[in-house]
Amino acid sequence: MAVTPDTTIKLLKVPIEIDNLNQLTFATATAQYNYFNSLPSIEEEDLYYQRKDNFISFPAHIDSILEYNYCMYQNSNYSNKWFYAFITRMEYENDGMTRVYIETDTFQTWQFDIIYKASFIDREHTNDDTIGNNLIPEN
Repeated sequence: MAVTPDTTIKLLKVPIEIDNLNQLTFATATAQYNYFNSLPSIEEEDLYYQRKDNFISFPAHIDSILEYNYCMYQNSNYSNKWFYAFITRMEYENDGMTRVYIETDTFQTWQFDIIYKASFIDREHTNDDTIGNNLIPEN
């Protein structure tokens, strides 16, 4: 069975880092897509299936893409979901191809699938450290 290349990959310049100390939040997946799509980018379409946390054989010379630190890709033969990933390194393969290594940004990729359950966190200091004395019953 022949597979038609139908993957879209966009290399982006984004203001977030791989350390996840700061993240961007969006009200909807459409707002998220529109934000990332508005950033400086370079795009390639009709590429072969892109695997998660692997490398991208990106058809460009390494010098022309070194400024990008992030990517988003969609394997539209299989779903309409966009995957977001940090670029961890790049390797020169030849004048027309660069290996771009990626690591999935799990928050951006799955933030609309997260189910937040009811929780209670209260932190304070006390003068009495008797075991169980500083607990508040959770209903």
